[in-house]
Amino acid sequence: MDMSTNATQDWGRIEAALDHLLDLPATEQPMALLHLAGGDAGLLAKLRRLLDQMAREETWLDRPALQDPGPLDSPGNAPAAPFASLAPGQRVGAYRVIGVIGRGGMGEVYRAERADGHFEQQVALKLIRREAIDHVDRFQAERQILATLEHPAITRILDGGMYDGQAYMVMELVEGQPITAWCRDHNVGLDGRLTLFLAVCDAVACAHRNLIVHRDLKPGNVLVTPQGQVKLLDFGIAKRIVSGEEGDPETLLAPLTPGYAAPEQLLGGPVSTATDAYALGMLLYELLAGARPWTLEGMPLALAVRAALQEVPPPLSQFAARTDGPPPVPVRKLVGDLDAIVAKALRKEPAQRYGTVDALARDVERMRDGLPVSARSGSRRYVLGRFMKRHRLPLMAAGLLTLAVLGGLGGVTWQYSRAQKAVARAETIKAFVVSLFGATDAGFPTDRSRRDVPAEKLVDLGARRVEQEFAQDPGLALELYGITRQLYQSLDDAESATRIATQRTDLARKLYGDDHPIVIDSLFDEAWGAITAYDMGKARQVMATLDAVLRASGRDETAYRAQWWMAQAALLKSGPDSQSARRQALDQAIALYERHAPDDPDYIRALQNAAILRVQTGDYAVAAALYQKALDHRLATDGADGVGLAPILVNQAVVFERLGRTAEAVRNYERAAPLALAADGVGPSYWFALAQRAKLLHKLGRRAEALALYDTLLAQIRDNPTPGSPHIRTTAAQVQLLYANSLTAEGRAADALPILERLRPIFESQPDDPRDMRRLRLALALASAQLGRDDARVLLSQLLTENMAKEPDGQDTQDLRGQWGWYLLSQGNTADAAQVFDGAIRDEARLRLTSITPTLAWTGRARLMLGQGKVTEAEADIEHAKAAYDGLRAAHDVRIHTRLLLTRSAVRLAAGDRAGAVHDAATALAEAQRTDAPDSPLIRQARDAVAAAEEKNQAH
Repeated sequence: MDMSTNATQDWGRIEAALDHLLDLPATEQPMALLHLAGGDAGLLAKLRRLLDQMAREETWLDRPALQDPGPLDSPGNAPAAPFASLAPGQRVGAYRVIGVIGRGGMGEVYRAERADGHFEQQVALKLIRREAIDHVDRFQAERQILATLEHPAITRILDGGMYDGQAYMVMELVEGQPITAWCRDHNVGLDGRLTLFLAVCDAVACAHRNLIVHRDLKPGNVLVTPQGQVKLLDFGIAKRIVSGEEGDPETLLAPLTPGYAAPEQLLGGPVSTATDAYALGMLLYELLAGARPWTLEGMPLALAVRAALQEVPPPLSQFAARTDGPPPVPVRKLVGDLDAIVAKALRKEPAQRYGTVDALARDVERMRDGLPVSARSGSRRYVLGRFMKRHRLPLMAAGLLTLAVLGGLGGVTWQYSRAQKAVARAETIKAFVVSLFGATDAGFPTDRSRRDVPAEKLVDLGARRVEQEFAQDPGLALELYGITRQLYQSLDDAESATRIATQRTDLARKLYGDDHPIVIDSLFDEAWGAITAYDMGKARQVMATLDAVLRASGRDETAYRAQWWMAQAALLKSGPDSQSARRQALDQAIALYERHAPDDPDYIRALQNAAILRVQTGDYAVAAALYQKALDHRLATDGADGVGLAPILVNQAVVFERLGRTAEAVRNYERAAPLALAADGVGPSYWFALAQRAKLLHKLGRRAEALALYDTLLAQIRDNPTPGSPHIRTTAAQVQLLYANSLTAEGRAADALPILERLRPIFESQPDDPRDMRRLRLALALASAQLGRDDARVLLSQLLTENMAKEPDGQDTQDLRGQWGWYLLSQGNTADAAQVFDGAIRDEARLRLTSITPTLAWTGRARLMLGQGKVTEAEADIEHAKAAYDGLRAAHDVRIHTRLLLTRSAVRLAAGDRAGAVHDAATALAEAQRTDAPDSPLIRQARDAVAAAEEKNQAH
């Protein structure tokens, strides 16, 4: 038997014995103690120590390792034993005290600085009470271990030693707020809170991998800096995990905070990684609900231990719904997976919690990604077991309920036939679910306990019995089929869930016909599944059936018809010349939602889908208005909810760029960033908003501002404690791609190329979204072209061919035409370049307002004419280029204008306008020096142009 099994059994024996002892008068406890220990000397010693502690009504529960800083004369912060406070200026080792920060059960913490002046950075110095450390040698050894912990979210231990017989530690000084206060003050939403929590988990997991448990995780020991960086404090009271280590008096007296302490800590049992998992569960509970489910501080030990052993916290979502005032996270977002995750972390038995903090973090990440979580598996059996254990006497007294639980569905059916119909219906459904995990039936093996049977098997048995035992009440069978389907979904058994859904749909169709909501919902599930699988033949068939059902049932003016139009728009995407039909379908959906279901979440989705379609067809003004409607609706329904607002603002800003409304685009990006920060913390949403703003500023020539933003972003990405998260990894790569593009634009392709090469495996690993890979290939092509690499021609040619086949009129395709022509020109391929430029000029009327290509094409033609000695034609072409540039409405890279000026300078010089040539060349140089890196090719070309024009001017 492994150690975890032994520990769990010991814990269970202590819990059961202590539960019994606390029900006895104090005079009867000693005799009962000997009987309950049953000759186990270790158990007897632990129980005696606990009872002695309770008899003295000690308040060690009220001594956390470090209280939140408070006034020095605060009674709650006063040391329990005489303690020599340090005065400002006093030296401890190599450090000089500046002032006290706070006092707690472990000692005092001071702000200090090096007394020898070797460095000026301030530190936190913790002077530890003598009685808090029984073994100085062990403390010194563990301090050395803690000093080796390297993690961006763990406060570093810098130094330590002994001072006047007392141990001290010197740590990194962290300026920040407790994580709960930071989230409250910054109005952080669900995703932001989970991002911060995952950063905490990553730090704790790092300590666990080094065999260190923290033992006092709580908001006061988890600070968030003004920059949004998590910092975990007080590893000074952490404990090294030693294989086979037993609990001892030192463990019982170890500092802890009762409201976050696991039951085994309150019992003085051995601590483990599961102890920290419990505290993290309580921290997550408070982060999401706004409060803890109970408060143990100040409670007598006997009552505190009993509460810790017997009280099960209410489900997270239920508790949040009962708190005074609005909870920090909408209750609807807590129901289900988060309820299950928190409940598993807070289980009483250590072995029933998450095996590792990494497992807890994985469940949170899977919940965010919409994937099944492990906490759902076995949770019902666990809850039922705890319920029966806590209420064994009331259950024995309630004979009918016992029969319902233990007698199987036979008892359930009997109960239903005898009771009044309305009450019995609800009771029957509840008893059915209980019976899945607590009943027996004829089909169940007699030689096995239900405890040993997988949950899937139990649900299989229940599913068969629905059909057998509720045939006479098909309406109730429908409800039970629905519950069974949900159980299969929670077990991640999609095949069984689909099978039960089919049975349920068939029964509903048989009972109520094709227009029952269960049947209609099933048809929609089937349609969307076919569309997602690109089975368009099946999708069209199901959509035709749905259309007929909705018409026949009079549902043409309902949200069902709006949903049908949404699916129809997705289906039409596969057809030729589909944009007009898709636009009409989405317009129909929007109109129906506005008339009949304005609060339906799909309404905002319909608005955004319609906006995306308008962008694809170049209807940017309509797209901007649709995004504005989505913003207005989101504000009206959810208030300033950054989770919903930030991405809409960013998408609208992209449209504003296409419309040339750059000031509004910048404002949108500026508005989105703090909303994303409040909703998600320092993470993907915040990074993306900042990166889009940096990209636009760089295009507008505001290079210094853009590079400062990029520097901030790249530092945050480097310091992120959870870089392995797929969402974080992808967003970080997208930010670096934008940064590399900006480097190439300002003439630093040599710096951009290594970044781009590092991004290739990241984007290749996500085939579901090929757009990032296409953008990466274009970035590699442009950087290679600037560096004169041979692979640039192949890359650009392939990209243009692909884009012309997929989106011949798309913005990216048209911009790429102009870049391809200039690449050919730079390689001396004048014939092919002329062909590209002439084709773009023919499309000028269609492109000039939104694409840079007409400007590039006319400018390139002027270069070609000049090279052929056709100065008059070159003069006409450069004037056309200037007119095209002046009419360009979309936001664009201002370096295009610099290139135009350099070409016009050369044309004017050839035409004899020497003063005009000097002016254009000097203006181009000034622009390039503002927008480009000091040694960029564009600056070199501008300097050469200035020198040539001035030389010619001086010669005449």
